[in-house]
Amino acid sequence: MGSVLSLRGVNFQVGDKRLIDDVSMEIEQGSCFCIVGPSGSGKSTLIRLFNRLNVKTSGDILYRDHPIEFYPVSQLRHRIGMVFQRTTVFPGTVADNLKLALQFQNAKTIESSRFTTVLQQAGLKPAYLSENAELLSGGEQQRLGIARALVIEPDVLCLDEPTSALDVEAAHQVIDTVKSLRGKMTVVMVNHRLEEVEEVATHVALIDGGKIIEMGTSDEFFQHPQTDRLKAFLAAYRRKGGAS
Repeated sequence: MGSVLSLRGVNFQVGDKRLIDDVSMEIEQGSCFCIVGPSGSGKSTLIRLFNRLNVKTSGDILYRDHPIEFYPVSQLRHRIGMVFQRTTVFPGTVADNLKLALQFQNAKTIESSRFTTVLQQAGLKPAYLSENAELLSGGEQQRLGIARALVIEPDVLCLDEPTSALDVEAAHQVIDTVKSLRGKMTVVMVNHRLEEVEEVATHVALIDGGKIIEMGTSDEFFQHPQTDRLKAFLAAYRRKGGAS
């Protein structure tokens, strides 16, 4: 189907510390590409480069065959949406929060039916539109964050540890939302919970020390690891009770 995002020898450095080191990858249209690795490995730093929340030091990042610098930042962030570990909700109703997303992106006014659609995509009922956003549970707020990203109709949805602050039940609900989006848009997800990655990923990459150690399809990654580092990483996960 072709690549929607291409990274070619990308580096990101702060002072004398290189946080992303010579990363190259292709993210295919419609895939669910998951990035895993130990804490501090560069996972979140990497995806923040995609829409210029972080600015690469060198190398090339292409979005639909054009360098990301080709696009005005507001346009790039409209096409590549981001949902963070903890969703910030604003005073007012769920509908008010969705309207704010449009204002932040200078997006055109859309039909109110679109709000209903994105809530359903995010696993929330239309009745939530009138609910006080600040009174939602943690899982509901995270799904509101996804709905808020979807309302501007992004081409790529980046999720940075979307379940890390949630209990098991709420995390399952968010992962079900991600599964429902798979194939309808390109999803890039950072996640340290490998059981969730196994459930949703089409492709997986292991990053450690800012370097990509190994990547491939989900089956290749989990069932046929090639590097000693990935084998050790998966063995540690399985010792903690992960799937075999």
